Parts: sequence; C-alpha cells; structure tokens
Amino acid sequence: MEFKRFLNIQLLILIGPILLILSEFFPWFSDENLIELYAIFTLGQVGDSFLFLFPIISGIICLIASGLIIYKMELRIKFVILSFLGLGFQLLFFIFYISEVIAFFPDADAGLYLGVFGFLLIIINLIYVLTLTDKESGG
Repeated sequence: MEFKRFLNIQLLILIGPILLILSEFFPWFSDENLIELYAIFTLGQVGDSFLFLFPIISGIICLIASGLIIYKMELRIKFVILSFLGLGFQLLFFIFYISEVIAFFPDADAGLYLGVFGFLLIIINLIYVLTLTDKESGG
C-alpha cells in the first residue's frame, strides 16, 4: 500500500511540469502556438521573443526539480529552490504576455488552460513537499 501511495505522489509531482511543457505546443490566444510566435517575433523584436520560451524553460526547470525529489527525498530544499525559480519564469510570462492580450481572453485556447493548470499543480506539489515531515527513527 505504501508503494502505491509513493507511486501516485511521484506521478502527481511529474504532471505539473509536463503540462507546462505541453502548453508551449498548443495555441494560447491565436492560431499559432508559442514556438511559432517565438519564431515570428525573433524576426522583428529579439528581446521580446524570448518571453515565449518561458513556459518551456519553466517546465524543464520544474521537471528537473521533480526528478530530484523523486530520486532522493533529502533533496527537498533543492526541489523548492528550483521550483521557485521555474515558477518565477512562468509568473513573468503570465504577467507580461497575458497583460498584452487581455482583450482576447475570451478567445483562449487549450495552451492557456494547460499552462495555468500545470502552474497550479506545481504550486500544490511545492506546498505538499514543504509540509512533509521526516520520520524519526526509533532506537
């Protein structure tokens, strides 16, 4: 029973970053996904184009952090630090990108929902890992 619980928690910890990475390849507010928008904006404004890579960067950072916590539970602090770093990238993306396209918010596609859901799952996993307590060994 303990193994099934541990396996479920591992899968839950991995789902958030995977959804965040997948959101990069789905359209958000237009017919183009974020990779296509990155290619389009690279031709004109190089500085603003990197903003479209933030969800995939955030997902990769959080996926690495999830791998650390699955590998060894003692690496909790590194998981928390890396997760905060990844969530910071995603939060910057949400603030700058969504503030530009707020008028098109009713036309949101699957990418936005995957991104927000992955972001929220990462936050829930972060809270869960922070609330875990170490088992004291009796002896």
